[in-house]
Amino acid sequence: MAEGDGDDSPRTRADKLRNVYNQKYKADEFVKKGVYDQRDVDNINSNDLYVSQFIRKTETIQDAADRLHEALKWRKEIGVRDLTEASFPQEFWDIGAMYFHKTDKEGRKIIWLKIAKHKKDPNTLPLIKKFFGFCFETAYNESPEDELVLLFDMTNTGISNLDMEMIKFVITSFKIYYPALLGYLLIYEMPWLFNAAWKVVKTWLSPEAQKKLKFVNKSDIQLYIAKENLPEHMGGTDTYEYKYVPSEERENEDNQNSDASKKRVTFADQDSPLYQSFNADSIENSYVRVNKSSLSNINRNAGPGGGNQEGNSFIGRLLTISPAEELRFVTDEDGKDAHDVISLKNTLPYPIAYKVKTTSPEKYKVRPSSGIVKPGSIEKVYVYLYQEHHLGVDKDKFLIMAVELNGDPPDNMSEYWKTVPRENIMDHRLRCVQVKRSDSRYSSDTVSVLSADDQITALNSKVDSLMEGHLALQKSIRLLILLQVLTLVLFIVFILYTYLYASSGPPQVKAEEGPQNSSTADRYCSGTLF
Repeated sequence: MAEGDGDDSPRTRADKLRNVYNQKYKADEFVKKGVYDQRDVDNINSNDLYVSQFIRKTETIQDAADRLHEALKWRKEIGVRDLTEASFPQEFWDIGAMYFHKTDKEGRKIIWLKIAKHKKDPNTLPLIKKFFGFCFETAYNESPEDELVLLFDMTNTGISNLDMEMIKFVITSFKIYYPALLGYLLIYEMPWLFNAAWKVVKTWLSPEAQKKLKFVNKSDIQLYIAKENLPEHMGGTDTYEYKYVPSEERENEDNQNSDASKKRVTFADQDSPLYQSFNADSIENSYVRVNKSSLSNINRNAGPGGGNQEGNSFIGRLLTISPAEELRFVTDEDGKDAHDVISLKNTLPYPIAYKVKTTSPEKYKVRPSSGIVKPGSIEKVYVYLYQEHHLGVDKDKFLIMAVELNGDPPDNMSEYWKTVPRENIMDHRLRCVQVKRSDSRYSSDTVSVLSADDQITALNSKVDSLMEGHLALQKSIRLLILLQVLTLVLFIVFILYTYLYASSGPPQVKAEEGPQNSSTADRYCSGTLF
């Protein structure tokens, strides 16, 4: 059973998390450095419900502390407490790509995301993320204990709507920034073209989170949402059409309609326009060839160091390690040295020392075998398999050890490792696998599973390629249409010309000129014309 689990009250669970958090992070120092907002620090010191919502049954209390730290950093980074409706351009509200409307059968409010109205644009992505944060923050403040339903309406979506960075942000929002806000996610009428990308997205989720992901169509969406709350294109009877109402007009209407109570309309009271204009983050799928067996066999359970796995990365207490399970040494027939790479990512605000060990040091060269991963950076460890030791690789294992550094790094790291208490060390094991380059597992039909960031990069690259091909195809189509129009115009001109020429007939010869012409012809035929 993970720490924080049980029948404890929110106050008791919150106090447990605060104790671990305060031992690990110095909130006052982060406020001075501009990493935290003082208002958020005051909130975690007084709001038991908010703090307790970061604790999960399947994770340790240390993981919850790290997640709370990431949430506080993000809140300061985008300034979520200072965002208002006026912080966003008018078109964000007018487009109607995101809005709150109606509820599901359990009474949860529904966020409608019209995916077809979103176009991928890296220039506007930061502002769109802020827009998401503003809407989620406002919804949470209205009802901190209530869950929401996120509905991706993928009707009429295309490749141009795909934005994997935005997908990752949405998932991160509900995993870290608002861990208790999402009830479940509905994906309506997902085109078959996007199956590959959604399989990748699912690998980013824990088994518990995957249970909240539901693919629906017109025939089964009413299992979650009543017919009267569904639009007509989903088989419902709701004729609602989105229209943004500025805050000034809403306040005036409130005052007119409830003079006695002076009731302020909030998200809980109506379909607030704050929810009714989001430049929806798109979820389509680009084509990345992924080994299906690898996707289905990814181990997402916590490892020795405490954490969970997403994609092909092990999310540990101190480091994110990729690959998650095994090092693969692909050898040629000529027996050249094979190698693989271990990626160590530090998402914490302090440096992490690491050390790599193996059960067979005579077989491998590891560069570097130890070092320090600075905050927010990634270190690569290259593992080379010597040519003369290609046999028995499958029995070998690697151990990655990590420990946090307080203060300046010691001069002698070898001695430092000897003094570190065992309970302070995070460790993770990787097994070794050797395959021939001709092995079917490495055929052109499959590729190994990528880490989450690599998956996004690969998907975005594929989408960009598809977009370029799509634009080129559109250009060719326009050119063909132009040629067809020109051909049609020329054909019409030819028909008109033929018709007019036929109507006028050949020129008529005057009667008085007949004898003269005949005489000339006779003279030409007789040879006396010249």
